[in-house]
Amino acid sequence: MQARINNILVKRLFYIYISFILILMLMPTGKHINLNHSIYGFRADHIVHSTIFVPYMIFIGLINNNLSIIELLKSKLFIALGFGALCETFHLFLPYRSFSIFDYFANCFGITIGLLLLIGIGKYIHVTEKN
Repeated sequence: MQARINNILVKRLFYIYISFILILMLMPTGKHINLNHSIYGFRADHIVHSTIFVPYMIFIGLINNNLSIIELLKSKLFIALGFGALCETFHLFLPYRSFSIFDYFANCFGITIGLLLLIGIGKYIHVTEKN
């Protein structure tokens, strides 16, 4: 049995999600949020980066539900990885944030997990164009 989701709703949720990422990217964290501790041997900062980027590929896959996974990989994965790099690169220009290649790797890991989840759940979800 497939769940049906409205494409307009998915797109609106995606725009809200992207806005949330951009706000988090620009927000100062140093004094207010301490993510320098470890959780099960992983830095909390990297866990947050990975978790935040998991929905990205799921949204992209749902919005482009007419594409196969191979077509999605060819056309959208590079854009997703570029968005993760762009988010981290902006930190170079913010005096209260710092660039870290490991944060970018965590972004990529989250995108990969999102893609794997999309492969797993994609066959159970159908996005419709109707309201």
